[in-house]
Amino acid sequence: MEKLFLTVMTFLFLSGSAFADDEASNRPVVRGSQYGLTYAKSVPDAAYGDLGKTFIYSVGWEKDELICEYNWYANEIYLGGPGETTVVRFGPWQRGGGPEENHFAIGFYRDGKVLRDYSTLEMKNLGSGISVSVSHYEIFGDRLGFRWTDGDNYVFEVEGVSGKLFTFDISDGELRK
Repeated sequence: MEKLFLTVMTFLFLSGSAFADDEASNRPVVRGSQYGLTYAKSVPDAAYGDLGKTFIYSVGWEKDELICEYNWYANEIYLGGPGETTVVRFGPWQRGGGPEENHFAIGFYRDGKVLRDYSTLEMKNLGSGISVSVSHYEIFGDRLGFRWTDGDNYVFEVEGVSGKLFTFDISDGELRK
């Protein structure tokens, strides 16, 4: 009887942790820039994934002005740099056990155009590490965000789950050595 009880309790514990690990479904989000000059409104087309539209607005006295739009949805968006118009987006929770070339990790955008994007496999190969859970995996830890270096030069910094710091030049989205 004790074995049966322990088996049932183990099953219930593991089932509960699996349900707690489920990803949240997509919802419309608004993300503001650090100083409030711009904001992003991202609206999904599906319950999961990155299908949808994102609109970047400049905040005006009377009325906000649409700066540009992108054909993707992201829950995690950062705006910064000169004029706070550089957009950094992170991919959704990636399902599965590990990085793949077609799994989006991070991307850099400006004026409606892609500067550079990276897959989860590319970031893992650069040393980000990987953290695997029951339903998904992650390659990034802390998002340190935009940092001014000098003049009009900014970088965006993020930490891999390995603890390695990645510094991206926001002028082109390239990784600094």
